[in-house]
Amino acid sequence: MFANVYGDKRALIVCGKYEGTDKLAADYLYGELSAELPYVLTICEAEKLTDDMLKYYSIVAVGTKESNSFIADLCKKGLLEAPTHKEGYRIKVMDNPFNSERQIFALVGGSEVGAYYAVSHFVNKYLPECGDGDFDSPEADISGSDNFLFAKKITETDIYEQPQIAERGIWTWGHVIYNYKAFLNNMARLRMNIITVWNDFVPINAKEFVDYAHSLGIKVIWGFSMGWGYTYDISSDAVLDKIIDDAVENYRNNYLPLGGDGAYFQTFTETKETTINGVNIAERVSVFVNKINVKFRENFGDIRIQFGLHATSVRNSLNKIAEISPDMEIAWEDCGSFPYSYNPDDVKDFAETLAFTEKIVGLRGENEIFSAVLKAQSTLSWPTFEHQMNTFNMGVFPERYIEARYNKKKKFWRQKNARWIKNGEKARKIIDVIRDKTDGRASLEFLIEAGVFEHKISLASAISAQLMWNSNRDYNQIIYEAGLMSEVEF
Repeated sequence: MFANVYGDKRALIVCGKYEGTDKLAADYLYGELSAELPYVLTICEAEKLTDDMLKYYSIVAVGTKESNSFIADLCKKGLLEAPTHKEGYRIKVMDNPFNSERQIFALVGGSEVGAYYAVSHFVNKYLPECGDGDFDSPEADISGSDNFLFAKKITETDIYEQPQIAERGIWTWGHVIYNYKAFLNNMARLRMNIITVWNDFVPINAKEFVDYAHSLGIKVIWGFSMGWGYTYDISSDAVLDKIIDDAVENYRNNYLPLGGDGAYFQTFTETKETTINGVNIAERVSVFVNKINVKFRENFGDIRIQFGLHATSVRNSLNKIAEISPDMEIAWEDCGSFPYSYNPDDVKDFAETLAFTEKIVGLRGENEIFSAVLKAQSTLSWPTFEHQMNTFNMGVFPERYIEARYNKKKKFWRQKNARWIKNGEKARKIIDVIRDKTDGRASLEFLIEAGVFEHKISLASAISAQLMWNSNRDYNQIIYEAGLMSEVEF
């Protein structure tokens, strides 16, 4: 007979099929709960659940009503209502009907991705708020006591959440992703669902990157140059047509086979000047971008394509930008002060920035998808930057390198975090405008590059994710929930 040091007040994780996104959610949950327990946690698939297990354990069920038969049974009995929004989730804590001394913790998603988000909420917000917020370490001498997680009943609750902004993510260069799985894991734990990755050359492991991102419900937009980064005659139709033809072939040969979710490009708008050699930038870029839109759709059908537009050169010619086809997605950048600025203390012209945001949301009618790249996070070190010479391997650095990079970045992040605490309310107001004017039908990404995001999430980045999920809350509550996450460092 095995020794039973910790008694019989134990938990059991019940997942659906242990595969795909269900597996990732179950692994995430298992790891986080195991870190708070002194015994070896038990897990099983719902189809293998027995009556004895139901009576003996507190059940932590994770999945959807389609993937997890135990959750489906709770729904049939009227004990649980599953969410209908694909990325929504419900967390319900109730007495176990098979044993009133135990509990059921149902972490239910409107999809497998929603279930993953439920796990993040459960381990990062619900559990810390249930007790004193300081669980004993597994090494503590607590044999024969009830001083560990699930040994005593925890506060009953019924929580439902769903995102207020449809797409929430990160814009980055690919070569400064040091561990792509950890990077994407942290995105999913922040409930992000889109990433734009810019490269000079396609990474050799790009397909693996896409597949893993998709397993976490994260769309991948591939960014590459269509005239950005070099000088040419923007007045020449022949020059612009050649750039477009080259980009089409680049996408066909290098990106289309990867199974990503679209293309992102920049052109010649990243300047404070309004003209280049006497040619109006706004007028010319609208012609160029409409040509790109037509050419890409002729070749690739209903492709998603984003145009990264720097507002500094076109803000006084919005009538020309309004001529860009509404099915070409404009990703607005540099639209004024924080949060479009790199500096979180750049708030002097915030009223003007807020007014400009109100102008550009819906500029081309109600059918456009509003997109923006917000900043005030981490950027490349441009004085030491060089373009990749050829194909590279993305996100496979050793942990010792990543930790060393992070230690160099700590002071930088501390300063950013402090300024986000002070000024982040203004970012909330910008996102409120975008949410309200688009009814949430928007795509927002924060530029977070070379920030060692895969090792530790900065408080600034966590606040940004909370704002994109739901900005319609008190800002202090947003900071609080961002800071609760175990992966976040102040």
